[in-house]
Amino acid sequence: MYVIDHRNPDTAPDRQHKGICVLVEAALSSMVAARSGPVPARVDDWVRELTEALMAESETLHLRVVAALRASGVGGDELFERYVPDAARLLGEYWVQDRASFVEVTVGTGRLQRLIRERGEAGHGTPDRTVPLGQSVLMVVPRFEDHSLGAFVAADQFRRHGIWVHVAIGLGGAELSQQVMSRRYAMIGLTGGSLKVLEELAGLVDALRTDARPSVPIVLGGCVVALTREAGRITGVDHAVSSVREAIARCGLVTVAGALSSGAA
Repeated sequence: MYVIDHRNPDTAPDRQHKGICVLVEAALSSMVAARSGPVPARVDDWVRELTEALMAESETLHLRVVAALRASGVGGDELFERYVPDAARLLGEYWVQDRASFVEVTVGTGRLQRLIRERGEAGHGTPDRTVPLGQSVLMVVPRFEDHSLGAFVAADQFRRHGIWVHVAIGLGGAELSQQVMSRRYAMIGLTGGSLKVLEELAGLVDALRTDARPSVPIVLGGCVVALTREAGRITGVDHAVSSVREAIARCGLVTVAGALSSGAA
């Protein structure tokens, strides 16, 4: 049970596996050359291949797929804004559909988290932190959620838009209440991985509304949004979204790109 402040990368746990991103970049040519089989032509096919590789016994197969993606012309931002989130969602779908074991999904989740953390540590895609946007969001991973990957993916994307992020994982009622009241958040985000958590999410939303300022929007993301159109109504959130960009737009958050565009105008 902890809170990670993404303004301070030293608070993030597990700083092992240094150099993964460097390894990916440096090994592009050799890994692609060693890769067998046809090259996927569609995004969905790439995502499926990446997801399967994340769960594989091989410790480097997913890095080979990432390298092949980069060699095919996919940039770093596109990789982490499109392919990684889609792979995370597919891992969740595999778990819900019983197409992957708990161990496989956990291994895949851990590998994605390491890629995301390494990208942040390397400074790739990280905006100038001196830009005084002054906004922060709270990403809540409830105790009844099995995995926190979706929150880490979202946190990375928010951060690269110039928004500070706090990730609260497994906090109890009193701890979460204290966290919500201790800062002026511009948004509170929740993640849901399956339909079975909808009722518990609704109770959590009620508790958050008691502690948060009335103007703070509560947003729901994760696999549960794709599983039912009623997720927003059932849980009582202000918005049920399928991407970080949608959350930013719905909540009217200011990003680095938006601030620069406004200044230029």
